[in-house]
Amino acid sequence: MKTLVLLYPGCIAFEVLLACELLNSKFPVEIVTLDGNDHVASNGMIIKSSKALSGASPADYKVALFPGGDPEAVIGNTQLNQFIQSLNSNQSILAAICAGPVILDQAGVLAHKKIAHGYKGTQLEWLIEKGFFKNVSMTDHLTVTEGNIVTARPEAFIDFAVQVAVLCGSIENAKVQFWKDYYKGSAGVKA
Repeated sequence: MKTLVLLYPGCIAFEVLLACELLNSKFPVEIVTLDGNDHVASNGMIIKSSKALSGASPADYKVALFPGGDPEAVIGNTQLNQFIQSLNSNQSILAAICAGPVILDQAGVLAHKKIAHGYKGTQLEWLIEKGFFKNVSMTDHLTVTEGNIVTARPEAFIDFAVQVAVLCGSIENAKVQFWKDYYKGSAGVKA
């Protein structure tokens, strides 16, 4: 079993990179792009793609990570929606941060769930006006876990990464606070 990271034009990859760090030894990370081409981040950094979405099989993944940013490039992508629905049917962990929950919502896997998100003001109003997040309870929590789905606000990327790692069994429950403190640079914490 592996970790899928969906990178798309306009995404903010750093939001999921700590989760990749914590998961890779147990669930090797595969970078998946819509077309299989390497991802060019907004800062020009190139992240090598493992494969195109069409070459990925939902049965291969224990967890799928969806960064935020501007998800316009993946809105309306029926292949991606079907892929996410299959992951959800397989009880894979679906983890989305910042604007990433809109990707899960368009696939129909957030109905009747609470979520954390990075949308505010007119952005959120526009999304709701366009039909997103119907039957979804939007919260101001830093992270929310509902079954196999983890969502987070962008500033909670450390808590998000640790929570996903706990759900995958990469971090023990007893070590959650240690790892949060470690990555937040709390004094006196050593690896």
